[in-house]
Amino acid sequence: MYDHTIILWNPLIGIQDNLTDIVGPNGNSHANNVYMIDCELLQAGCDIDNNLTLKIINNGDNYISGETNVNVTGAGYDIVSNITINSPPNISFVSVDDFLTSPPDYIDLIPADTKEVTCSAIINEYDGEESITNVTGRFFDNIASGYYELEDNNNHYRNNSCYINYTYGSLNEVEVTCNFYVWYYANSQEWNCTIEAQDNFSINSSGSDTSFVNPLLALGVDSPIQFVLFEDQRISNESILDVTNYGNVKINLSLSGYGFTPEDGNAMNCTLGSIKNISIEYEKYNLTKSNPGILDLTQFITDYTNLSSVPKVNSFNLNYRQEDSFNEAVNSTYWRVYVPEEISGDCQGNIVFGATQAPEE
Repeated sequence: MYDHTIILWNPLIGIQDNLTDIVGPNGNSHANNVYMIDCELLQAGCDIDNNLTLKIINNGDNYISGETNVNVTGAGYDIVSNITINSPPNISFVSVDDFLTSPPDYIDLIPADTKEVTCSAIINEYDGEESITNVTGRFFDNIASGYYELEDNNNHYRNNSCYINYTYGSLNEVEVTCNFYVWYYANSQEWNCTIEAQDNFSINSSGSDTSFVNPLLALGVDSPIQFVLFEDQRISNESILDVTNYGNVKINLSLSGYGFTPEDGNAMNCTLGSIKNISIEYEKYNLTKSNPGILDLTQFITDYTNLSSVPKVNSFNLNYRQEDSFNEAVNSTYWRVYVPEEISGDCQGNIVFGATQAPEE
């Protein structure tokens, strides 16, 4: 044992009044496994029968010892019993991924739900596997967060009591598993999983691995939408459909519609009337503002955009969720339909919503 730092203090005074030495030839003893400290050099000095405390402190390699006591006598010097230093846990083979292991190191999230991500490692503890007292894990966005940041579903997850499998492997070897339940709106970035193990000397060692959280395009829409005709009017009331971003990227909207079959040119099919189809261009939307009340045909054409039979991408710029306590990633869309005089009865149709990734601003 050499080139480790040993500290001495009087516990009745406090560790702030201390002396240190280097164990081994580079210290005051100039000898292997020996150190020398003159307690009279303490600010408070020392007296016969003082009971002083010593221990090896961490000098950067994570080796420390427990506390050892020495009683000051009148012999001129006192020999302290052997001090055993503790070796740190050695963490290796850290791996983080979801259960879809192909391709490796990529994580696919689940719309409107959580995805289980597992970070595992092997720990060798040469002071005995039972000396591993706790293992913690952190899974965080390598750009937006760090190991010591607070929990946030967008960028930082914690597991403060990872599972330790003491029956794994050979003597002094354990397997640890840290599970994280990652929300659908976690940032699409490179993420870091860091596992930290603590032994019974409160020494921490860590190991890490990285994985990439893939972009997730997903949305949810209120359904069904209902149109009501005012008396003697052919243009329906304005109906509102709320769109929720259930992914982790900002989205635009792809919109199209059909009556019975895709691209049939109709917005709706109706049960009565000499004409039983409402043409697709008679159903219209506005993605930016509401236009309430009764509208004439000119206002209807001016304030709304025609729905089409083939998908059309519209700027919507709906950001993904940022708040953990409530879902603010919601925006409204506004709809009306023109019903020709030849049509009556009940009408039904389909609006197809799709999500495309909005460009970064």
